[in-house]
Amino acid sequence: MTRYPKLEDVLIYEGQYFIAEWYYTESGQMPAYAYYQEMSETDQQRFDYVAKYFCENRPGLMLPRTIYRAEDAAHKIYAFKPGAQRFFNFTTEGAKVIVTNAYRKHSDQMTKQDLEHLKLSARYRDDYRKRVQEMTYYEN
Repeated sequence: MTRYPKLEDVLIYEGQYFIAEWYYTESGQMPAYAYYQEMSETDQQRFDYVAKYFCENRPGLMLPRTIYRAEDAAHKIYAFKPGAQRFFNFTTEGAKVIVTNAYRKHSDQMTKQDLEHLKLSARYRDDYRKRVQEMTYYEN
């Protein structure tokens, strides 16, 4: 059974062009948010800045690759890049960016472990889409 978190719990930032939200599983867990809570206050502020910057810029604008980039073009998974942290996300109809999961980057190239985080993000995206289509993701 899906547990619906309160809107204020999943909302990251509501900007002029996009709304950023934490993804949550059917059991109500929010993997990226749990990671965020474990970060230092400075790293949290960096993430908040990147999310706000994204939400305040119009769709189609090329953002600097130093803070946002495509990680998996085939699955349309992107990453917010506040410092060494990587927050995987995807955009939806309705101008939402859903932040799924996160990890700390350790090298210039994605490691096998990093690729597993990316695959997990694609699974979360598929789960989100399925539950939205079934009308079981957002409380009606």
